[in-house]
Amino acid sequence: MPSVVGSDRRSTATVPSLVRKILLMLRLVSVSLALAFMLGACGPTIQRGTDDPSIDEAAMSTRLDRVDLEKALGDWYTEFSGSKFLARQDGGQSTIAVLRIDNDTSEHIGSSLRNLIDSVETRLVNDGDFSVVSNDAIAKEAVAAEFMRGDAVDASTMAELGKQLGVHYFVSGRVGESAEKTSDARRVQYFLFLRVVEVETVRNVFQAQIDITKQISG
Repeated sequence: MPSVVGSDRRSTATVPSLVRKILLMLRLVSVSLALAFMLGACGPTIQRGTDDPSIDEAAMSTRLDRVDLEKALGDWYTEFSGSKFLARQDGGQSTIAVLRIDNDTSEHIGSSLRNLIDSVETRLVNDGDFSVVSNDAIAKEAVAAEFMRGDAVDASTMAELGKQLGVHYFVSGRVGESAEKTSDARRVQYFLFLRVVEVETVRNVFQAQIDITKQISG
């Protein structure tokens, strides 16, 4: 009989220990679930600009973004549409093509400048003041090579190129920079020059300057 009583006592003693283990396991599961929820809540958030237009406003780097390009296009076209050059045009009879904008900065903004070129071309097409010629890349590069010769450009060569391509005017440009930095900030001042060149005479008939400043700090 004593041995039986001892066995019952040992069995009874193991019950609280088993309960404690179960409770501990439940707590661990609860903590794990809570952590999983918290990690999920802290994950990346994806938004659409149509749902929250403000996400297009914030500057994310010192490169040129859509807000900068819209400013550049708007400032240029405001001056262009009020220029004496445009006032002399004969309502769509002259032809024009957008050539290229050279990047003379340390920033990787090539894709932004290509977007600006397309935006300028789109505005010219939609306004109808010129007949806009879309040249293939090889033809554009041929004309660009002439422009790159600077003072050595031969007017007769340019006139012939213009005749071959059916273009009276080219829009071209350049963007430069003035960059400075301190221990906790970096500022880039962009100077964008867009000009209209008469192909036959290689003469600037219109030019505008657009200034854009970007800064990153912290």
